[in-house]
Amino acid sequence: MEGKFINRILTLVFIGLLLIAAFIVIKSIFISIIIGFLLAYIFFPIFKKINKYIKQKDIATTILILLIIFVIAIPLWTLIPVMIDQTIQTYSALSQVNIAEYLEKLLPSIFTPEFSERFALQIKALLGKLLNSLVLGFSDFVVNIPNLLLQFAVVLFTFYFATRDSEKLQKYVVSLSPLSISSEKRFLHEFRAITNSIVYGQVLIGFIQGILLGIMLFILGVPHAIVLTVLAIITSIIPVIGSWLVWIPISLIMMVSGQFAFGIILFLYGLIIVSNIDNVLRPILLSKTSTLPTAVGLVGIIGGLYAFGLVGLILGPLILAYVLIIIDFYRQGKLSEIFKQ
Repeated sequence: MEGKFINRILTLVFIGLLLIAAFIVIKSIFISIIIGFLLAYIFFPIFKKINKYIKQKDIATTILILLIIFVIAIPLWTLIPVMIDQTIQTYSALSQVNIAEYLEKLLPSIFTPEFSERFALQIKALLGKLLNSLVLGFSDFVVNIPNLLLQFAVVLFTFYFATRDSEKLQKYVVSLSPLSISSEKRFLHEFRAITNSIVYGQVLIGFIQGILLGIMLFILGVPHAIVLTVLAIITSIIPVIGSWLVWIPISLIMMVSGQFAFGIILFLYGLIIVSNIDNVLRPILLSKTSTLPTAVGLVGIIGGLYAFGLVGLILGPLILAYVLIIIDFYRQGKLSEIFKQ
């Protein structure tokens, strides 16, 4: 009896050590694996369409990966040097602009010389931080290219097998899941709703808003339009902030610098088109809604960004949603129903 107990303890210790070792092995590429799975989920509808015409899943998945590389990766790689150059130029130009003078011309009754100086300093500090963050981000990107290429390879590897073997993977996960059928459905519903809400409702719509603003910036001949477009995309994607942080200052600067008509056009375009495009696209892109309260979702997005980086946009709200589901089971006295009997 004592021998059996010791054997069980040793077995548990051995399993525990194996799990720890496995965690150490995948720790540095864990986020890349998660990104690969998320991308597989996001692009799976496109894979299904390709697979209708090309029955070989290997070939269909390879075509999808090549499409992603040509449509996203190569243009991004080409634009990065231009964005770095324009970011430095923008930072240099802003440091020489007398924002206080513009403010006094625009609203002389509000912006007294002393107040406008203080306000201008705050605006310069904010814009400086944003542009400095972009420069540092680009610099880190260049320095970490070997590591990023390795992480990208892990993302593609995970994406390939998660897409090609999606049915087998789903069956395998279900076979391992300790959850009951009802709780599985709730967790799966929240996963789909939150993922769709973030990917289509936040990221895609934010990207479209930034691109729409960028098109107008190019039409009006605004200098450094590429880096301003990137800023508009980033601010549109991040909750609470918006592309107004880009188009309002630019339109005001244009108004007081002798381009009044162009400034008015940009202001009205940003106010009417860019700011309201989400109201048009959201009902079209989103069919499922999450039960996660808006405030909790916002906290999850912000906390997720801090904890996991960009992938935290989805992981943060997802984790909080699952915690709320467990709390709801507990509140109803059905905690035992979460797991299979």
